[in-house]
Amino acid sequence: MHNSETDGGSFLLYEQDGVLLTTKGISGDSSNLHLGKLRIVKEKTGIYMLWLSEENIGGPPFSGSAETDWTVINPNQGSVGYHNNGTGRPIRFEVEDLKCICLSPISDSNGQPRRHNSGAKADPARTCNVTFVQTDGTTYSNLIFPGGSTSGLLDALTQHLVLKRSCHDDSMILCEPKSPKTRRDPYERSLAELRLFPDRNPAAMHSASYARLGQLGQFGVGAWRFVNDLKRDPYTATMTAFSKISDYLLHEEEKANEDIAELLQKSLSLDEPTTAVQRVPIANCDADENTVLVGSSDSSVEGYEVIQPPVADLFPRPKVLRGQPLTEVEWQTYFDDEGMIQNSEEIRRKIFSGGIEPSIRSEVWKFLLGYYPWHTSQVERKELRDTKVEEYFRMKLQWRSMSADQESRFAAFKQRKDLIEKDVNRTDRTIPYYAGENNANVSTLRDVLMTYMMYDFDLGYVQGMSDLLAPLLYVLDDEVDAFWCFVAYMERVSLNFQLDQAGIKRQLSQLRVLLQAVDPHLASYLDTRDSGNLFFCFRWLLVLFKREFNYPQILRLWEVFWTDGPFHGDSASYSSSNFHLLLALSILDSQRNTILENRFGFTEILKHVNDLALYIDLEEALAKAEGIFIQIKDSPSVGMEVRSVLGLRETSDSSDDSPSSNSTDYLSEERYENALGLHYL
Repeated sequence: MHNSETDGGSFLLYEQDGVLLTTKGISGDSSNLHLGKLRIVKEKTGIYMLWLSEENIGGPPFSGSAETDWTVINPNQGSVGYHNNGTGRPIRFEVEDLKCICLSPISDSNGQPRRHNSGAKADPARTCNVTFVQTDGTTYSNLIFPGGSTSGLLDALTQHLVLKRSCHDDSMILCEPKSPKTRRDPYERSLAELRLFPDRNPAAMHSASYARLGQLGQFGVGAWRFVNDLKRDPYTATMTAFSKISDYLLHEEEKANEDIAELLQKSLSLDEPTTAVQRVPIANCDADENTVLVGSSDSSVEGYEVIQPPVADLFPRPKVLRGQPLTEVEWQTYFDDEGMIQNSEEIRRKIFSGGIEPSIRSEVWKFLLGYYPWHTSQVERKELRDTKVEEYFRMKLQWRSMSADQESRFAAFKQRKDLIEKDVNRTDRTIPYYAGENNANVSTLRDVLMTYMMYDFDLGYVQGMSDLLAPLLYVLDDEVDAFWCFVAYMERVSLNFQLDQAGIKRQLSQLRVLLQAVDPHLASYLDTRDSGNLFFCFRWLLVLFKREFNYPQILRLWEVFWTDGPFHGDSASYSSSNFHLLLALSILDSQRNTILENRFGFTEILKHVNDLALYIDLEEALAKAEGIFIQIKDSPSVGMEVRSVLGLRETSDSSDDSPSSNSTDYLSEERYENALGLHYL
């Protein structure tokens, strides 16, 4: 149905029946599919994209905010929030706010609907899955089209937008308003107001000459970026720009004013050079394989070249295949007659490669977390558990026997108790194990956290700990075992919950080191968007990706982390891998084209990263993370700073001239604390 008037004076430009909205819950049992209609509607205030579920069709027009639910980090409490993406509520946004459309196959290898994965070839005529990304970084849930064809939608959008296929990702369609005045970069708006240089005709900013000069197209813009580049790399910025400017001033004085502006833009801007080309709907990019992505730190100019600090010459990244889970039959073969495990490293290798079969997960986790030492007999483990049971209930009695009168004079205890009560009542309540009123498992969750507070009163309880305990109790289904495994887990991650956030700061700094080594172009781009501190990864590291994956996935992921893998070559050549940082790097790598080509800023990156929750392909991310580890390990030119983050020994050819040599000092206290107050989870 096209070009018809609807009730309320709106004009219907496009409509598609039977469009399914895909949402996912943390239980991971299945994806929720909501049947509805997708429309493009012209209203008095603009042209809007609208998806309505069947139950909402015919009802009052949706006028509420499409914003998701965000919780702000409290730097004083270390609070962890979430964003609710599990409902089939209407989608509504202005068409001119559409930044890109990601196309992907309807299902992954397991037959489950999946979100866009960068690099997957997609044909609009056959692709079922569509993901809309707005200019502010908001990423909507997948829409599945009947019959798989999205050609009608794209044809309708070409009436209002210029669509162009990404140069670097065939599955991504970039969207730009047909009117150039509609969308302007925040930096351009600031520059127009500052008027740093003699005024040129304001209309020229969006004239044909502006298009010819590139996206900035103004001398002041080039100068502004020159100032920014000076802050990052004074020598490179100064020598590259002024050598070229001098040449033009000496030999082509009559063209100086116009050409200097273009040269500054071309030499100093991190944006990809643009040329005046005729665009057609969903045009294929004709850039060759040497085209530099947006955010490139390449400072060379034709005829001139500034020597850059050495960048690690990485070996090609290998493709890694994930293995099968450890089965019950295999598990039993590792025990001798006394119940002592033989070859624990082989078990850990197996688990790292494929995880653990759910039927034996509760038993194997006790070994992985160190609750049971690997080299203990069955009799020794029974004696150990008897001791642990007695110790647990002795600590539990300490807080249970405290009277209300005592609590009234113990402010720190009461404050933490109230916080625990508040958190357990909202932790994973959509999981059947914790669902419903008066759930005994919720009471057990509270008791374990209260007892841990007595076990380590210096640390006590910080919001986010309930996120780590809930999956443990779910798998172990025993109060005592869950407590001691939680104690072991907290020994690994307790620095994440210190009020000074020292652990998180260190990990963000280490992640920055890895990113600079593996993808300096992306690292450079993030610098220009005030995102080089990687604060948008805060939630990933704080609760070990708990909010990014559903329950079956997070159980698999954590057991992979606990093996202290990867395992390649001589195990004596490394101690620990910080593999969770490689997983973060893997996810960033999968989203790099979306971030770069859409020119996302800090807020857009933050929203986009948060909208990825529950839509990340875990097995693909794990395989890529392991591939990055092998790539770094086998590349002799990688500096010691990078290798030390992964616990790797220095090779004979490795150099300390790492491109990230100063990155450990990258996070200043002031910037960190300021970002905590702004970071949404």
